[in-house]
This record gives sequence, structure tokens and C-alpha cells, in this order.
Amino acid sequence: MMVNEIHIIAVVLCFVSLSAFAQNATETNQTDSLDIFSVYENLPEVMVVGERPIVKLEDGKLSYNMPVMLERIPADNAFDALKNIPGINVKDENVDFAGQPLTLIIDGKVNTMSYGQVVERLKMMPAEQIEKVEFMLSTPARYHVRGASLNIVTKRHKGKEHFSGQIQGDYTQSKYASGGAKGNFLYSNGKLTVDVSYSYTNINTYAESEHDARHPLNNERIPYYDFTTNRDKGHSHKYRAGFEYQFGENHSLNFAYTGTWRFDNSENSTTGNSISQQSSKEHNYLHNVDLYYNLPFGLQVSASYTNYEAPKDQLLDGSLNETEKNLLANSNQEINKWLVAADQVHSLQNGWGLSYGVKAQFTNNNSFQTTKTADGEVLPEATSSVDIDERIINAYLGFNKQIGKNISIDASIAAENFHTSQWNEWRFYPTINAIWNINEHHLLNLSFSSNAEYPSYWSTMNSIHYSSIYSEIWGNPNLKPTSIYNLSLMWQLNRRYTLVLFSDFKHNFSAQLPYQPSNRFAVIMKEVNFNHRNAYGIQASAQFSAGQWLNGNIFVVGQYTQDKCDDFFDLPFNRNKFSVITGGIASFLLSKQANIRFILNPFFQSNAIQGVYDIKNLFQLNASLRWASADDKWNVVLSGNNLTNSKFNLHSNYGNQDFSINVGQDWITANFSVIFKFGNYKRKEIKQVDTSRMGY
Repeated sequence: MMVNEIHIIAVVLCFVSLSAFAQNATETNQTDSLDIFSVYENLPEVMVVGERPIVKLEDGKLSYNMPVMLERIPADNAFDALKNIPGINVKDENVDFAGQPLTLIIDGKVNTMSYGQVVERLKMMPAEQIEKVEFMLSTPARYHVRGASLNIVTKRHKGKEHFSGQIQGDYTQSKYASGGAKGNFLYSNGKLTVDVSYSYTNINTYAESEHDARHPLNNERIPYYDFTTNRDKGHSHKYRAGFEYQFGENHSLNFAYTGTWRFDNSENSTTGNSISQQSSKEHNYLHNVDLYYNLPFGLQVSASYTNYEAPKDQLLDGSLNETEKNLLANSNQEINKWLVAADQVHSLQNGWGLSYGVKAQFTNNNSFQTTKTADGEVLPEATSSVDIDERIINAYLGFNKQIGKNISIDASIAAENFHTSQWNEWRFYPTINAIWNINEHHLLNLSFSSNAEYPSYWSTMNSIHYSSIYSEIWGNPNLKPTSIYNLSLMWQLNRRYTLVLFSDFKHNFSAQLPYQPSNRFAVIMKEVNFNHRNAYGIQASAQFSAGQWLNGNIFVVGQYTQDKCDDFFDLPFNRNKFSVITGGIASFLLSKQANIRFILNPFFQSNAIQGVYDIKNLFQLNASLRWASADDKWNVVLSGNNLTNSKFNLHSNYGNQDFSINVGQDWITANFSVIFKFGNYKRKEIKQVDTSRMGY
């Protein structure tokens, strides 16, 4: 007991000291419009909570017991519950592990929805519906994703009568007030399961940004400054209905429809050296249908269809010095995506398993942008259209082997043809994941994965988007896909502490970077391919607890990054930087009788780079206070996000460049939620738990 108490006190002191140190950091913030600048890369850990382990080795995967975890660190929905997994870093809507972005899978099923759309579905799902989360450093090919992933496994009610649901109302106060409501119910009569969800959001957000530059024009330095405010108002409706019928053991049919309707009315106002007003109206429509048929002998047949459409009208009226722009842009992106797959799994003798399958995915991208002057004249450089058919054919073979009780190996290789009018290439993707459970105190996990990321549909269009009088966003039809290779070694000690060594190699990595030409007064924002972005790092993490009153985890990451690009206008670069990232979560039980918890979630990142950008250090702090009734039917949550009011700051002074962006996307935000759970849900008693390529 004495040693355990010392461990608890040491880790808690480390957690508090880390938060205090980070409060002295310069405050910055990330914005959705700058998602390509995301450098928040975190790593793993495998822990225990109280007397029961929250994680165990299961079929070559690390399986997290979410009911146990949620008992100590509650969450409202399935996506927020992922933040409680030790070593997993959730920053805004990006989920990272060991320097790798994580793919999110639900019940091991392949579909045509983008990463962002899967996130939205998880936000609609009550946290209590999660049975476990399976973590894979290198995902087997049978899941039809590559790299590291989390498979969110929902609770099954096979053979049981079950009815439960949840209703939630939200009020949010930032600069402006907004609100929303969502509901979910789940019904099962033993054979038929029905799962229905709906959410409504009143959109009323505010953001601001500053541009500060000394522009290199004709051998002079011309100062430039502007300040832009953005007001976005609108409505969002999201809905889903899923039906599953069990014919017998391992024999089922599953059908689901997911839809989204969203309207945004955005107003930008810019003051400073340039004066402008910019307004836009945009709709987003999504229809997704999934069909899965599982047969008793291990065959699963899948089919999925997604239709996504985003029509937008935008007006820009502004002036800079003697230059005036009065432009009207009309655009639309329509994506139709079809997928069919067949997967077979065999359980063989002596601990062997065999899997193989095929997938065919067909996508049509029919998009355009037309830009006109006030006189109706079409601007050719800002007008373009595409009608691209994309075809992906994939076949794979994999095996897994359980050697005794302590060693498991899962390896696979996939062959894939990616065909468009621009690319027609074959790639091979080997993966291996080996786990050695040395004894009850030590575990080693060696992983290798390979992947390719293709540019977004909009980024490859040959057009210019005028985001302000000074700023231009250029498409790049010459973008190449990124080849990714990741190698990781994880060592778990005493099921409480974790060390991870990782290396991440990205050939032809792409990111949007600024460039100030010396022959005219404008900044060009263009996505370009690097030669490579390589990262090497180590993470140390720990889980801590003190009886029932304190539970949490903490991690520290050291990462060395190399960015090299020989073809960035007339500014080739070869830069490197060492960065530190740290964060965690702590849950305090303030009153056991009243069932009140206080949850603290700090995050800190030191200075970093991306291409020609220097990214200033960032400290953010989120906190929440939660009350639950004795039967857990009612929950009331008061939360505060970005309590440090941090902003996201980027500065480019490489070569002759001098350009900075300071973005405030999320002000200090208070949220008040009331949750009511109904039906025969009962809290379990526990002893001391596609790469999004759509959108602008």
C-alpha cells in the first residue's frame, strides 16, 4: 500500500505541476479553416482503474472496458468518451495516437462516410451504448482501413427484451448564445433491434482573425494589417435510423440510413489596410445508406452509398489601396460514392486464423465554381469545373496466430488500384501487429503499417478563391498522394505506465502554406507537396487513481519533426524542430452522496513547425461539473471550454517572407446540458472502465 500511495501522490503532483507550468505559455488556438495546420500528435498508454482493469489483450487487440472507464470519468456521448482512453489525444474533432491520426470504426463495419461524418454519428450516440473500444496500432486489412484505429463496439441485446433512450438539451454561451437538442432510443425484442437518433443545432458562432505582414514588394517592405470578424448563423438537423435482424447465431441483416441537412449564413467584416464585406450562404445535404449481411460461416457482405452536396453563393465587396473587388462566386460540390465488399474469416486449428476479401468503391465528383465581377464578367482564373470518376479496387489476404496465451500476431497485405483521370496506380499495403504479453506486469506491442492519403476533391481544382482582398486560396491540380509508413514499439509496465517509441515517414506530404510574391500585393495560400515530413518521438504516460475520489491519466510526448520541400515557389525549405506535447484528464468525486464530479482536461504544446510556418506554443484548459441522480436517470452538466481563451498563432518569416495569422475560433465557452435517460437502462454496479476528403 505504501508504494502505491507514493505512486499516486507522485503522479498527481506531476499533473498539477504540468498544468501550472503550461499556464505561462503563450495562448493560441486552432480553427476549422486551418485544419491542415493541425500538429497535435499524441501517444498511447494502457492502464487500470481501481481494482478492475480497464484494458485487456483480446484477439490481438487492446480492448478497453468502457463501462468501467465511464463509471469514473463520465461522458455524454460516444465521441466524448474517447477522450477518456489513456494516451488518446482528442483535439477539436481530431483523434491522434503515437503521432498517427486514428481512423474511427463503428462495430467493425466498412462504409462510405467521411471521417467527419463518422464523428457526427458518434456525437449522436449515448456513451452508455459503448460496450468496448478496440485499439489497433496497425489495423488488419479486413477492416478496410489502414494505420492506427479505434473500433467502437456497441452493446448487443441479442435474445433480450430491451428498451432504452436518452434525451438531451443544450444551451451554449460564447460571444453569442446558441442551443440544441438531441435524442436517441434503442429497442430490441431478441431478434429485431431498432436504433433511432436525431439532433438539432441552432448555429450562432463568432470567430476572428488577424493578418499582420510586411510584404516584399519591388525591393521594399510594405506593411499590411487587417482584422476580420466572422458571424455564422444557421441550423443543422442530423438523423439516423438503424435496423438489425438476427436470424440465428452469427447470422444477421443490418440496414441503416443516415442524413444531414445544414444551412449556414456567414458574414465577414474586415477592417485595416483593406476594407471589405463578405457574405455567403451554404447548404449541406448528406444521405447515406448502409447494408450488411453476416452469414454463420464467417462471410460478411457489405454495401454502402453516400450522396453529399454543398451548394454555396458568396459575395465579396472590398478595396485595398487603389484596388477594388466586387465579386460573386457560385459553387457546388456533389459527391456520389458507392461501395461493395465481401469479407471471409476462418478460425483454423492450433490458434490460426485466416481472412481474405475484396472491396470495390466508385466515386463521382461533379463540382464547379464560377466567379463573376459586378458587371457580370466571368473571371477565368477563378472559374473551373470537374467531373471526375474515381475507382478503387482492393483485395487482401491476412492471417492471425495465437501462440499460447501470451503472444499474438496479426499480419496482412492488401493490393489496391486507385484510378482517376489523373492517377492510375497500384499500391501494396503490408501491415503487422505483434503483441507479447510477457507476464501480468509487462506487455510489448510492435506495429508496422503503411497507407496512402489522396488530396481532397476541392484542393485539386484549378481555380482561385478570393477569401479577402489580400488573401487568395489557390487550387493545385498537380497534387500527389501521400505515402505513409509508421513503425511503433509500445512497452506497458505494471498495466499502469506506458512508453512508446515511434517513427512516422510521410513521402509527398501535403499542406497549405502562404507565399508573398514580390511582384504584386497579395498572399497566396496554396496546398503543396513536401519531399517528406518525417517525425520521431517517444511518449511516457501514466494512469493514476486515489480510491474513488480521483481518477485520470497523463501523458508527455517529445517529438522531432523534419519538413523538406524543394518545390515551393522560389523558397525551397529544409527545416526541423523538437516539440513537447502534454495533456491528460482528471476526474474528482466531490461528493459521493450527491454524486457530483469535477473533470479537468488540460493540453499544452510547445513551439512547432509546419513547412515555412512557425506555430506558437498553445495551452488550453477545459473543465466540467457533473451531477447525476441516484438512479442515473438525470444528469446535469456545466462545462467550460477554452477557459484560457487561447488563440492559434502562425508566423512565416522564412526567406523574404513576413506573414502572420492570429486566429480566435473558440472563445471561453460555457455549456449547460440536461440529460434524461429512460427505459430499462440500469447502471452496472462495478467494484472499484475516409479520411475526410469532402467539404471546403
